[in-house]
Amino acid sequence: MLKVVPHWGTANLEDRMARRGKFARLVDDFIATVDALGGSVDQAVVAEELQQRIDAIAAQLRITPQTVLRSYIDEDWGRATATAMMAEVQQRAAPTGPPEHLAVRVAARLLAALGQAVIYAAINGDQQRPQPVLDLRRAGEAVSGLGLAIRDAPPDTPFVTVGADVAAWSRATLEVLRDQLQDGAWTFCPCGEHHGQDDTDAGVLAAVRADLLHLPATATSPAGRKS
Repeated sequence: MLKVVPHWGTANLEDRMARRGKFARLVDDFIATVDALGGSVDQAVVAEELQQRIDAIAAQLRITPQTVLRSYIDEDWGRATATAMMAEVQQRAAPTGPPEHLAVRVAARLLAALGQAVIYAAINGDQQRPQPVLDLRRAGEAVSGLGLAIRDAPPDTPFVTVGADVAAWSRATLEVLRDQLQDGAWTFCPCGEHHGQDDTDAGVLAAVRADLLHLPATATSPAGRKS
């Protein structure tokens, strides 16, 4: 005698397998996204969380759990929920330490370098990759932090002060740019033809190496590698 799983009611076997397949995909997507973002999570915990979410929606709308899974849970639930969760975790684990005092011209130079990192990432389609190497959120936090520090600096003050988190995120972003240029993975023009982009890339690499000298080294950098 076939064993019927009560939770899924009396739907036919083909529909039941399809829904269970979607459930498994959502769980797998969640775990894969967390792993790609540097975390880890137990499969049973994710499955339980998803099931509780499905059951809660079903009870609220007075519909069956299978209808919820089929029509109310998006296919990108795993990726989107895991990304949001890891962003919150990383925000809570923001680097701490004494503030950094930077010359205004250095802060401006770092701001420009961060812009170059974002430009290179965009040109080379980094965000279209399954696992982007550049964390745009951290890059944005670094740009905002430096920009606000420059804006709020009193007139004629030669230095600005930024938090340890802004310094760490700036370093992490610039290390990604440095590493991608060193490896030849990113180029200013990935068209496949040669029209001077090698010289441009070499100049940017030399500049970003110099820029990194203005930022404190970390014991374990959030991204990239030492050179």
